[in-house]
Amino acid sequence: MNKREINNLMQSVQNGDEIAFVQLYKSTYKGVFSFIYSYTNNYHTAEDLLQDTFIKVKTKAQSYKLGTNASAWILQIAKNTTLDFLRKEKHNSSEELKEEIIKDNNNLDDSFELHEILNNSLEEGDRQIVLLHLIYGYKNREIAKILDIPIGTVLWKYNKALKVLKEKLKEAGYER
Repeated sequence: MNKREINNLMQSVQNGDEIAFVQLYKSTYKGVFSFIYSYTNNYHTAEDLLQDTFIKVKTKAQSYKLGTNASAWILQIAKNTTLDFLRKEKHNSSEELKEEIIKDNNNLDDSFELHEILNNSLEEGDRQIVLLHLIYGYKNREIAKILDIPIGTVLWKYNKALKVLKEKLKEAGYER
């Protein structure tokens, strides 16, 4: 389906046409899913975010400016939805990192202190990279794409962060 046809469907969706919404979904969902999946690298998460995206497309249809690129508008909603999800996941993952460290290190029993070491030792960007890599299992190129930074920067920051964490853990008496 070409841009003009998608824009026409979007205009019909704005007018409350349910059939047009179904057609819009059927003609764009594969591309939107692929786009989301490129950020999450998780099929089920991408499916959920795809549904969230199209719910937002339907509820925000009135804010679409007719005559612009409807496909780009939908992809922008998908991107924002996905990035919001990843930010929330990152925010909730510091507890998971503590559990991961404790699991790997039988001598570590003071999780509050570990949380403090993690939060106080690393800058926000470095902490994001460590969490995305260790907790979510993202590869360096995927992290670079998510954070919109060069892969070399990801590698450098990740290695620097690991050295800082190892040193801080050693200083706190948590040696392997």
